Parts: sequence; C-alpha cells; structure tokens
Amino acid sequence: MTRHFGWLLPLLLLSSLFAQTPQAPQTARQALIEMFFGTSPDHLEKHLSDSTRKTFKRMSGEGGMSMLDEFSMFANMTKAGGVKFETFDSGPTLLQAEEPDQYQKTEITVEGDNLSGDEDEIELTLHITKEGNEQPLPFIPHFTFIMKTEADVWRLNEIRAEVRVPLADPDFLKSIERQNGRQNEQGAQLGMRVITAAQTSYHSSHGTYSCSLSGLMGKSQSSGSFADLSTGKHGGYVYVISGCDGTQYKVVAEPEIDDSGERAFCSDESGAMRAASDGKATTCLSSGEAVSEESFGGQRATGTTVAGPGVSGPQIDAQSMSNGRGETSGVAPQGARPMRVRVSQGVMQGMVISKVQPIYPSDAKAARIQGSVVISAIIGKDGNIQSERLISGHPLLAPAAMDAVKQWKYRPYLLNGQAMEVDTQVTINFTLASN
Repeated sequence: MTRHFGWLLPLLLLSSLFAQTPQAPQTARQALIEMFFGTSPDHLEKHLSDSTRKTFKRMSGEGGMSMLDEFSMFANMTKAGGVKFETFDSGPTLLQAEEPDQYQKTEITVEGDNLSGDEDEIELTLHITKEGNEQPLPFIPHFTFIMKTEADVWRLNEIRAEVRVPLADPDFLKSIERQNGRQNEQGAQLGMRVITAAQTSYHSSHGTYSCSLSGLMGKSQSSGSFADLSTGKHGGYVYVISGCDGTQYKVVAEPEIDDSGERAFCSDESGAMRAASDGKATTCLSSGEAVSEESFGGQRATGTTVAGPGVSGPQIDAQSMSNGRGETSGVAPQGARPMRVRVSQGVMQGMVISKVQPIYPSDAKAARIQGSVVISAIIGKDGNIQSERLISGHPLLAPAAMDAVKQWKYRPYLLNGQAMEVDTQVTINFTLASN
C-alpha cells in the first residue's frame, strides 16, 4: 500500500503544477484572427483602442446603427454565407476559405510578422486558386496590420494597404495574358452557341437558315450580352457566316489578333463545335478538333463548368438554347463534377414556378430602410435552390431576402435534353409605400 502511494504522490504534484501553469498570452496574430472571426459578443471591440471604439460608436450609419454594429453584422453574415474557412495561429498561412459551389479557394498568407516590443506588424497577401490553378489578379494586394498592446490586450492600431502592379515582370504579364485568353475563348464558345441556337430558331420560323449575322442577330440580341455579334465582332473575336445557301451554313470565330495564342472555333447546322489551336478559321473548318460539351465554356483540362452570361431575347431564350442542335460526342468521365451553366437573371425569371415573397423586416421599416438585395444562387437539376450567397444588400434586409429565395422553385434548366445545375443571380427589391 505504501509502495503504491509513493508512485501516486509525484503524479498528484505534477498534475497540480500543470493546473497552476498560466495560459500563454495571446499573440498579435491570434488577436487579429479573433477580431475578424471570433464568436464572442465583443470579439471586435476588444481589439480596438478605447478612443477608436468610442469614436466608432458615435458614428451612426444607415438605420441608426453604429459603424461597429454594421461591421459586426457583415462579419456574421459572411461567416454564415456557406463559405468554409479555417484560420491558423502559426505557419505561412493565416486563412484558407473554400467555396465548394465555385470550386474556388482563397488563401491569405503571412509575408512578415515583425514583433518589436509592444508592437507587431503583420504583413498579408491574397491568393485565389480555382480548380487547383492559381488565378492571376490584375494587381497584387498587400496589407499590413499594425497591432499594439494596451492593458495587456493586442489592439489594432493601423492598417496599411498597398497595391502592386509589376508591369515589367514577364511572368506576371504572361499570366494576365493567359487569363485574358481563357476568358476570350469562353466568350467565343458562348458566342458560337448563341449563333447556332439563333439559326435553329430562325430555321423553325422561316424554313431556312440566315446567311447574314446582322439579319440573324440584329433584332434578337439588340439589348442582350451579345448585342455586338450582329457587327461580326465580340470579345476579341471576329465572327463570319459562310458557305450558306439557306439549307446549310458554316460559322467561324477567329481571334482578332493573329498571335494571341487563342483557338479558332467553327460550327455548322449540326450545332457541333470544333476548334483549331493555330487560331485559323480555315484550319478549324478543314481539320478542327471536336469541342466536347464538357469543355464548353470551361478550361480544357477539366472542362466541366459552363460559365458566362445567360442568353436573352425573343428568339434566343433559355428553351431555344437548351433544345438546339448542340449534340456532341463527348462523354463525361466517371467521377467528374456535374456540369453547371451560368444563366442570366432575366432568363431564369421566366422559369420560376413558385416564388415566396420576403417579409419586410420591422426594424428596417421603422428605420425607413429600402433598397435591393442581390443574391448568388445555385439551382439544382430538380429546380430547387441548393445554396445561396449574399452579394450585396443592407444587413437589415438581406436575411429576409435570403430566407425567401431559398424557398423558390424553378423549372429544370435543360441543355440538349439534359437537366443542368444553374449558377445565377436573384435581386429582391424592398420598397416602402409612399405616404
């Protein structure tokens, strides 16, 4: 018994020592993370100086809310918006945020953490990757947060923002050029789909194909995103209809700049699209490679996301696009993500089956707040809202708008007879009745 007690006593003493060990003080980096992503009621105010806090509380914004109240509400809405994020107390990364619906990851990295006495300068930069590829930004943002201790608490004392555009850096210029080229190619593929869909609609109405772009697109697209297709030019590409006799036609899209590195695209009355890597329309017509549905509007490496503006107009609407002759032989590989199309708000408005009207928040009414709330929505193949994310809108109006939109029901969006997921936007307008 005595022998067992002899072993137990040192363990009890060690446990007592560990229990009495004071918790390590919070670092400036931990304080910065808590300030923007904390959950306690005072997570923001705690890390502001007394003078800053008092000044901000005296400065009222819309609806009588102080600047602190507005910031806290926006921060809470961001955290509740479906974005998955993780913060790190140490290491080269401060924050990683993922948007699964967009297959995009945002990363904030720590470029410097310079502690000197009671002051710490934390330097941060932003990186965005999509489908595993870093996305070049038109400028490189750089932020420095200067933290100082006050009453043993790290408080934000200053924010410095710097924007760097390395115009003489060849790698930076190449990345921007590649990004622009990918966007131009996506726009060209969409432009070709718009034209072939318009030809299908024209043929149904007139029994013949149009041999003139201006005649085909002039009326149907006068106010749409592709209004300039009637001129034969759109988004860095030149479009031409050739070999047309009313019973058949060919349409080509060739880059305006010869050495741009962008592909040329071609199609005909079958609706099947081909591409030529040398950027020449003649090569595309003679020996172009088939552009599968999976790569339409997306990057060729993965090619499962269809991006770009929706199509509107009396002849080129959602149904004419989805029922056109756009058959391809491409088959999505097993395990590939479901295809998703980005469709304009105007087109999707016409596909709403049931719509729940938002309830005007009483606080917003009392404060005479009105305006628009813009929401990004993912609509499933069954027409139900899968997810929603706030883009803009007053914080007192946004929750009511999002609660209503998530209950909306749409007709399934069809492309070549197949139901597709849709990425679109919804705008909810809150207007007070005039007295």
